Amino acid sequence: MLNQLLDVLDPTPQADGTYSANNMHPEAFRVYGGQVLGQAISAGQKTVPEERVLHSQHAYFLRPGDPAKPIVYTVEKALDGGSFSSRRVVALQNDKPILVSTLSFQRPGLGDTFQTDAPAMPDPEDLVSERELALAAGNLNESFMITTGEDIEMRMEESMDWDNPTVRPPVMRCWIRATGPVPGGLPMQQVLLAYMSDCMLLDVCMAIHGRSFRDDNIQTASLDHALWFHNPFQADEWLLHEVHAEAMSGGRGLARGSFYTRDGTLVATTMQQGLMRFRS
Repeated sequence: MLNQLLDVLDPTPQADGTYSANNMHPEAFRVYGGQVLGQAISAGQKTVPEERVLHSQHAYFLRPGDPAKPIVYTVEKALDGGSFSSRRVVALQNDKPILVSTLSFQRPGLGDTFQTDAPAMPDPEDLVSERELALAAGNLNESFMITTGEDIEMRMEESMDWDNPTVRPPVMRCWIRATGPVPGGLPMQQVLLAYMSDCMLLDVCMAIHGRSFRDDNIQTASLDHALWFHNPFQADEWLLHEVHAEAMSGGRGLARGSFYTRDGTLVATTMQQGLMRFRS
């Protein structure tokens, strides 16, 4: 399964200069946003010099993706400067954009360092994976296995029962990693982290009021997503992902996530605003 995911996250160049990619879960009810984020990064990476490393991505989700159809990516070379390269990547289905993304790459440089401390968290060996919990409960969704699949392993500090949600504090934590070796150096590690980064950000906002994305009275969708990379890492080693709800208003929620290595190094920060609006 991991090899399939790695293949899906590596769009194929086309003769017209675009890139084409398939979907990891073609029978799902929608395309997982993290997949499109990762594919956009992968397409952009193919157009910059190898020594320039991605340091940020800013994206807007415009339309739901159809998981039964391939996605086409166009890459615009916005800038190739002395230290930075910028790319605008658009994901298309039926000739309509489903995501627009701006990527910024930097030639490595030196400067002062600082980071926030990693939170206290039980070791991953002391927690049960979301897949094991879903199998034990008999509710594994075979068509949308983002946190319960065989490619990505996720172990939450406190798992959520989305069929019976309860009010929770505005923070969630989990350990997450790919289930096998990830080749390709830092670029593919970043693509995989982007894939992982779409997890829990809407969830932490919903859980504040004991709500669930399965509630038919609430319309939910990711609106925009930002991701910053700080230090090298391996996506096939345990990463601690801590997410905080920052604000909820106007039928929207904003959440922030931080990824730490097991030794406490902050490797990436993410933020996402999502729609969570009462249906009239």
